[in-house]
Amino acid sequence: MRKKILFIIPYIPYPLDSGGNQAFFNMVEYLRHKMSVSVLLYPETEKRMQDVESLKKIWDNVDFFIYTPKPQTVRLPRIKHPFYYKWLQKIHASVTRKMNRQQIWTDETGEVVDLVRGKSTLFSSCFQPLDQGYVEYVSQVAHSGFDIIQVEFYELLSLGFLLPENVQTIFVHHELRYIRNEKEIALFREQTAGDRMLFHIAKDFERSALLKYKDVIVLTEVDRKIMEDFIGRKDHIYTSPAVVQVGDRLEQPFVPVQSGRLTFVGSEDHFPNLDAVAWFCHEVIPHLRKRHFSFTLQVIGKWRGECINRLQSEYPELKLVGYVEDLGSFLKGSVAVVPIRIGSGMRMKILDAVLSKVPFVTTAKGVEGIDFKDGEDCLIVDDPAGFAEAVIALSSNRQLQRQLVTHAEDSLRQVYNPGQMQERRLAVYEQILGDKVG
Repeated sequence: MRKKILFIIPYIPYPLDSGGNQAFFNMVEYLRHKMSVSVLLYPETEKRMQDVESLKKIWDNVDFFIYTPKPQTVRLPRIKHPFYYKWLQKIHASVTRKMNRQQIWTDETGEVVDLVRGKSTLFSSCFQPLDQGYVEYVSQVAHSGFDIIQVEFYELLSLGFLLPENVQTIFVHHELRYIRNEKEIALFREQTAGDRMLFHIAKDFERSALLKYKDVIVLTEVDRKIMEDFIGRKDHIYTSPAVVQVGDRLEQPFVPVQSGRLTFVGSEDHFPNLDAVAWFCHEVIPHLRKRHFSFTLQVIGKWRGECINRLQSEYPELKLVGYVEDLGSFLKGSVAVVPIRIGSGMRMKILDAVLSKVPFVTTAKGVEGIDFKDGEDCLIVDDPAGFAEAVIALSSNRQLQRQLVTHAEDSLRQVYNPGQMQERRLAVYEQILGDKVG
């Protein structure tokens, strides 16, 4: 009889338009043939519900638990017109998101003064109450006889406080929040005593919530070592990298870089991506211009809002592409840039570049936790002038392009073989359960 596992995540993992969605989808796509898989989701809009229906057609052997807000109970204020109220809630949520996207830290002249502070996760990292109906629904479903309950992403970290004791509970930490907050605070133009206080409060919450889970999974060895020190134990912490779909991508031919074509993969909703593009524009592009290097930076993913509009007006080399169906084909013939300064975890954009046989230039933070080496698999540079020089040198040197692509491909096959990564996750579950899975 197959072991039963319940996944609880805050996002709808479809379509595959983000690294997080890809990582979750690829793992479940494998596990659903080895275990009895259930997924608990909360589609907050009609569009998200349509995405769930599309996912159901793909995962025809997965059980879906869908939370839908119900009419208020007697413990809460009575709603005169429930359907009208629900419509107003959707409008409120939509307007709030739009308002948040319009908020930019500016001075009296209208210039952006501290983008990192304005977008930092620091101010939303302490305990955030979840929808009460959702909490009750999770509690009900969690007591349905699962062998493993796995929660993913920081937004749902607090669920560890309500999951049943007689179940193996796992939290998958895609990005250590206190590490991200630490990097963001370091980039604030001005640090206050209140910032530091909030950082430590959030850090304590993160630690205490993690300790409510019996096991923790992180994506890289770097994060595992940090996690050991953070929560004060070495046992019950596992490394299980994200999985990418390889298919026949590694069998496709290498395409030399077209003159001055640079690409960046990632959506604005994940702030480290916005920070990376802003840093590249403000700090790296001036050096490229000084060298009279003609180029375009094609940014792939969902982008909108005043920040990116301002960047485009100041840096016309920046081109927004939007969502790309066949990412591998689109990336070919470019230099991928990964100027990430914030976060932890694993950068799917780097694995996508390697699978597409595209050479890449990255910061040390961008490649952190992935076993690619400077000068062998990629070029790793942290200072703006050096980053620009690396981009120029790589763009004009076909021999170096092919050398890096070939070596990175070999490294990927040896260290990040998708089949091995999937089996590794299965082995983690077997170790946790003390029994064979699949």
